[in-house]
Amino acid sequence: MIKENNSLPLLSGKQYWKSLDELAETPEFRSWVDKEFPEGAELLDNVQRRGFLKTMAASFGLAGLGMSGCRRPEHTILPYGKSPEELIPGIPSFYATSRPTPFGFLPLVAESHQGRPTKIEGNPSFTIAGGSTDIYSQASVLDLYDPDRSRGSFSREILRKGDDSSVRWKKLSSSKLASEISNWSDSGGLAIITDSADSLLRNELIENLVSTGVKHLEYEAIDPHLPEKTLASSLGVAENLRLIPQLHKAKKVLSLDCDFLGSREPNSTVNSRQFMSGRKVLSASDASKMNRLYAVESDLTLTGGVADHRLRLPSSRMEEFAALFYAEILKLQKSKDSNLITHLLKIGGDSEFDQKWISECAKDLLSKSQNSVVLPGLHQSKNLQLLAFAINQSLGSIGTCVTYLPVSKRSSYSFEDLATDVKEKRVNSILVLGGNPVYNCPNSGLQDLLGKVENSAHLGQSIDETSLHCKLHIGQSHFLESWDLGYSWDQSCITPVQPLIAPLYDTISDIELLAAVNKNTSSSHDLVVAAYNNLSNTDVAFDDFLRIGIHKIKQSFKTVFPDTSPFLQKLKPANLQLDESSLEVLLTPDFHTWDGRFSNNGWMLECPDPISKLTWDNALLVSPVFAKHLESKYPGLGLLPKPTMLNKSGQIAPDAAVFDDGKQKAPIVTIQVGSDHSITAPVYVQPGLADFTIIASLGFGRKHTGRIGNDLGYNASTLTHFGQSRILTNASCVPTGEFKTLANVQEHWSMEGRAIVREANAAEYQSDTSFAHHMGAESHSPPIYGKDLDKDLVFKSQTTPRGNSSYEHPDHNYEKSEEHGLHQWGMSIDLNQCTGCSACVVACQSENNIPVVGKDQVLRGREMHWIRLDRYFSSTQRDGAELPSDVQVSFQGVACMHCETAPCETVCPVNATVHDEEGLNAMAYNRCVGTRYCANNCPYKVRRFNFFDWNKRKTDEVYKGPLGDENEPVTAMGKNPDVTVRMRGVMEKCTYCTQRIQESKIRTKIKAQRQKTLKTGNDGKDLILERNELKVADGGIKTACQQVCPTEAIVFGDVSDPTSEVSKLKSNPRDYSVLGYLNTRPRTTFLAKVRNPNPRMPDHAVSPHSAREYHDKAHPSHHDEEHSSPH
Repeated sequence: MIKENNSLPLLSGKQYWKSLDELAETPEFRSWVDKEFPEGAELLDNVQRRGFLKTMAASFGLAGLGMSGCRRPEHTILPYGKSPEELIPGIPSFYATSRPTPFGFLPLVAESHQGRPTKIEGNPSFTIAGGSTDIYSQASVLDLYDPDRSRGSFSREILRKGDDSSVRWKKLSSSKLASEISNWSDSGGLAIITDSADSLLRNELIENLVSTGVKHLEYEAIDPHLPEKTLASSLGVAENLRLIPQLHKAKKVLSLDCDFLGSREPNSTVNSRQFMSGRKVLSASDASKMNRLYAVESDLTLTGGVADHRLRLPSSRMEEFAALFYAEILKLQKSKDSNLITHLLKIGGDSEFDQKWISECAKDLLSKSQNSVVLPGLHQSKNLQLLAFAINQSLGSIGTCVTYLPVSKRSSYSFEDLATDVKEKRVNSILVLGGNPVYNCPNSGLQDLLGKVENSAHLGQSIDETSLHCKLHIGQSHFLESWDLGYSWDQSCITPVQPLIAPLYDTISDIELLAAVNKNTSSSHDLVVAAYNNLSNTDVAFDDFLRIGIHKIKQSFKTVFPDTSPFLQKLKPANLQLDESSLEVLLTPDFHTWDGRFSNNGWMLECPDPISKLTWDNALLVSPVFAKHLESKYPGLGLLPKPTMLNKSGQIAPDAAVFDDGKQKAPIVTIQVGSDHSITAPVYVQPGLADFTIIASLGFGRKHTGRIGNDLGYNASTLTHFGQSRILTNASCVPTGEFKTLANVQEHWSMEGRAIVREANAAEYQSDTSFAHHMGAESHSPPIYGKDLDKDLVFKSQTTPRGNSSYEHPDHNYEKSEEHGLHQWGMSIDLNQCTGCSACVVACQSENNIPVVGKDQVLRGREMHWIRLDRYFSSTQRDGAELPSDVQVSFQGVACMHCETAPCETVCPVNATVHDEEGLNAMAYNRCVGTRYCANNCPYKVRRFNFFDWNKRKTDEVYKGPLGDENEPVTAMGKNPDVTVRMRGVMEKCTYCTQRIQESKIRTKIKAQRQKTLKTGNDGKDLILERNELKVADGGIKTACQQVCPTEAIVFGDVSDPTSEVSKLKSNPRDYSVLGYLNTRPRTTFLAKVRNPNPRMPDHAVSPHSAREYHDKAHPSHHDEEHSSPH
């Protein structure tokens, strides 16, 4: 039992102020100002008051009563761009910062409202990412306001009473604990354990300590540096070699178990932007220039979902495939190294791989050899890293579309070394900086070592599994409360971490603690300034560097490499065989929690996994082939649903799981790996997996993370070992006879032949650019627009033609006016650019104050996301009751369509949902009485109802209504003040980020007024603006989902402006409306997907599988015929 010692006073974090203005009214604050800043006290009572508050924002922020949180000198933080003269209430400020990750520092821009960070965006100065960012950066702001964060530092006390004992935590000052820890190194015997980071400051401080005899152990559950270390070792190179793809130059890509478009690999945002730029198709000529992606993988990843050709293969057999592929490359190049070819064929063994698949893929890569690249997965073996390097070298693509960056070697000190040093009394103190190694590396023996040393401390953001085994816990500041300086993953730039707010609680950063251990009294700000000034080529002042957030540096790629043939000759065949009794287990980072660091983040837990669509849980993923084996061996297992008559006849595809009243009933199994390790977890059948591979995700099953993440899912970390492979073999699977309910938000995986996502191959698109208009029910019905079919988009958007409707539609005019709305807003989503990353889902949630409802409510179908990501599988022709193994994946983001003839508006009895003059389907929350007629009448099912006070009550207290406990006040600090927080009984939905629209219109008007005043000298009532002067410039508004998207799949703008980007896309022949035959005339339309398969590949199909399924359902009389086109 863990208790906080409540007899001790809390030093900070008990009271909160919504703004600096409110804080300034308290007598304690005024007393403090009188003593510390006499001249500032006078400013509070005159017109300069806001200027003083702005200047001191970083100094006092939201510190506790009496300013006890201000432990050290603070410095003014500088906004991104030009600093405003005053902090204007209601007007956000933007500050450049970055988020430290295992994959380098990610450059960001943080939005702040009166000292409160509320939203994260990508830094546009980091041009290779284009101002986009990943899903975890979007969710990271929620961790700042996590009520379960450490509110200070504590010492662990064990209370014993007879045979019973309990643990309680005594609160202490963080600065005092830092001072105490600084003495640990005096006697020698200090070991520091850190997670992975590319911080210049932290590395410098640790190097100083190591030079004095301090031991340094660096660990990461998902080790990003293992491939660069093993490749350098294989080649005998002094420095590690980091693979940096240049995917904007790549025409052919072969992914070997490498999810480079997903979050499992480094630099995924940049990779996605670069690679998907080669798949942007706006004309038939663009189709011939598309890049092509081949994916060989055991799991179904986002990269596999985008792939033009995909081969299912166990991760443990990738070496065999790569050896055969390299042998084929050498043979096609007519290499004279026959010994190497023979040896490679020997490594490949008598594999049952499709030789034509290998041969045709190799030929295709060689056709554009310098613009082709092979990418190995982060978790793959040392041998595969070497084989991929050798293939790239043979293709001649090194230096073109793939580069190798020499980077410094990491610490080689291991847990085994630490155990030896503790045993021999060379280490008597252990300091753990960040991370959670006891949870991530349970087989390292660290928890025993922490109990054997004299001193132990953990710097962390919560009292977690590692803290429980340490004598001291030191609260760690969030990166939005800290100073630091670090490299991006590709080391193309150095970026700062600067605080937007003083620490909410008595916490410190890792830089501050390391500085204390180094006996360095400088503040973290001064250390950052000094480190920046010591950089070469820093001709930009430090303040300007903070405003821009980027300091570009020249990369030094390695260009000369040794011949790989001697190294490859040393490789030995693996000779692995997998079957029902000898399975492979692949350990992957979980989409929701990564390695456990986001396990208490409600936004991430409730965001559905883009492939499995699971929320609030993880499950063991198995293939349909192995699922059938389990069903036959264990009758009544209940893993696969029993086929119905419609399944058997092929009318409806079977579900992937057994659902009971919309709740997935998953059988629980025990996976045994070797004789010592096992996990017990629910099973989920996932199409697209290698037959005898089980996917187990890390990051769940935690017991000490917070009230949100405790006891969710299963813990696969028990299968991990420090520095060893995440590919495990010789595993077995046995059902336990028990079941678990999983929260799956998409029961069915098939479009059932409906033209929801419309697709064609590049060759089909070149011959018929309007293929999308030949699909769907509307292609067989009279034109929706009737006689106005050929009118331009401007006319259609402003007048809402009657077409073939039975009644006239109102035009989008101002009230009591014949004048059309100044703008007509619309959106285009390019399905060819969407990778399914789901960053848009969390960005929308962050921007629009969308609540977290919890697993119980998700199981009831009450999730509140304004945008959802639908995922569909399609396959070759199959037996009707079979779940396919080889599938193509289609993603589609669906939010409110803002229909011009919206069916929701006609049924609302109180006019709570209405159309405005600019085409928005608007919600008047204070009118809504919660009939839910609108949701029932919406064909897209994108309206969300507040069954409870999600934003006000704790998720386990909502049924108590006003008697239920309210959320802690700190969570409200992260809300966007520009967006209404909805209450119980109100319907809500996507608004096209109307707050951003209004903000841009106001900015445009203010700018026009200033310009006209300067030009005419008129002001006030004498200043008359023309209608066109109030037009928002194209690109002046970006919705939250659009801004976060790394591939620019979403475009928003004024469809009544024929020169706008969205108008051009809507005029593209690929543009279509989902369920267009209903005559809803949605303002959000889609660009049909175009795939680029190789016609010589054995798995080539003339049309995408979804198009074939549509054709079979739309033209059943030709079901058994061969078709050259689905139209």
